[in-house]
Amino acid sequence: MFRVSKSFFPLPSARMGTAALLLAPVAIALLAACTPDNAQSTFGTAGPIAEDQANLFKFIFWIAAVVFVLVEGAVIYAAIRYRRRSDSDKLPYQTHGNTKLEITWTIVPAIILIGVAIPTLAQIWGQQSGVPDDLGEVLNVEAIGHQWWFEFRYPDHEVITANELHIPVGRPISFKIVSQDVVHSFWVPKIAGKVDMVPLNDNFMWMIGSEVGTFYGQCAEFCGIAHAHMRFRVIVQTEEDFQAWLDGMHTAPDAPAPGSPEAAGQQLFAANCSTCHTNNSTSPGSYAQEINTQQARWNGWISDTENSLIVSAPNLTNFGDHITLGAGLKDLNQDSLVAWITDPSSIKIGTRMQKHAAIYRTPDGELRPDGKPGLSESEISDIATYLLSLKPGSGSGDDTADSPDSGSVDGAAVFATNCTGCHSTGDDTKIGPGLAGVGERAASRVQGLSADEYIEQSIREPGASIVPGFNNLMPPWGHLGDDKIDALVTYLKTLK
Repeated sequence: MFRVSKSFFPLPSARMGTAALLLAPVAIALLAACTPDNAQSTFGTAGPIAEDQANLFKFIFWIAAVVFVLVEGAVIYAAIRYRRRSDSDKLPYQTHGNTKLEITWTIVPAIILIGVAIPTLAQIWGQQSGVPDDLGEVLNVEAIGHQWWFEFRYPDHEVITANELHIPVGRPISFKIVSQDVVHSFWVPKIAGKVDMVPLNDNFMWMIGSEVGTFYGQCAEFCGIAHAHMRFRVIVQTEEDFQAWLDGMHTAPDAPAPGSPEAAGQQLFAANCSTCHTNNSTSPGSYAQEINTQQARWNGWISDTENSLIVSAPNLTNFGDHITLGAGLKDLNQDSLVAWITDPSSIKIGTRMQKHAAIYRTPDGELRPDGKPGLSESEISDIATYLLSLKPGSGSGDDTADSPDSGSVDGAAVFATNCTGCHSTGDDTKIGPGLAGVGERAASRVQGLSADEYIEQSIREPGASIVPGFNNLMPPWGHLGDDKIDALVTYLKTLK
């Protein structure tokens, strides 16, 4: 008769030892996430909502721990007390049941569930009912999820920024939470819970940061290939520092010195990056302008997701004051920014920048084989230097005010810093049509409008008359001001 050796199978103790060795690192890693000092731990709270949620978790945890001990204790007791004590195959006495015991183990869990449900539902309703009236002045913020970055709008202050949320300490912040594309989730674990960002559906939440400092935020809903790299920072500031930040977001940077790397970078940025990135939302009217522009970018991308040369991208106003790059992936400095411009996909997989931006395409519109931009190392460095220089300057920030003498406005400079991202001065098409000879064509484009009137209308109201073969992706540019628009019209008529 065939007999299996005991050594053929590992002994139970050996198997248990191997399992323990494999599970130990996993257990340590899981426990490390529970330490209050961890950047995204929910136990080290820095806001009353996060604290309430942590206390609720502890309350439920200890109830669950007591239930676990009692149930497992009963199982162990029964296994020992009523174990087989001999080799007899005789069955124990069979009973039908115990009515009192069955009623008890039905009522007790129901009471436990009610005890857990009451504080849980109270917190959910309290969060969804809006900011209580007795907490003081409320700051309203709109948080918009994009693949894969966060946009923050302050409608009461007309400020737009990306990936870094500034809030004042101790003040309630009311959030309107939306998504432009797919389902995301807004989560700042140390300050508040998570709420889903759902397309075409507005969700709401509120929070209070009780400590000054920088806290981590994260998308907590799988939203695509770069989901794990969709991060942001919440910068909780004193009231004075927050007001200074708001003032800075309405103050334009000082103009670069002629001939400097910053000046060269400004021109290169306008020609190669301004199609998708705004960098000057500091003046009156620019808030609504940026909202319209982002929608136009989205419309342009969604109309041809494979070949579009335009896509929604973060607002870079006063970008030099940011602390991170790539939605919280890297510290912002010259080296990291140069590396990002050179090869963004090597830093953040899935970024649409390399696939859609014209800078990474050949003159005939094909993607460059090496995936690198069609710029020299010095040009990339100049763009990085310019972006890092984008900080509040010494002026008022009103770069749309009309000059006393309209003749002093350089139309070519206005075109270079505002229009070259989408239009060329020749016949070639970028996002919009090439503008060579536009002065001659404009005179006969719309009956009753002169060339000057048609070009001005196209700048102020681009949807009024759309060139055949093009979709209207251009937002209105009336915020430039009368003098700049007049200078721009004059310049465009000189293009042959």
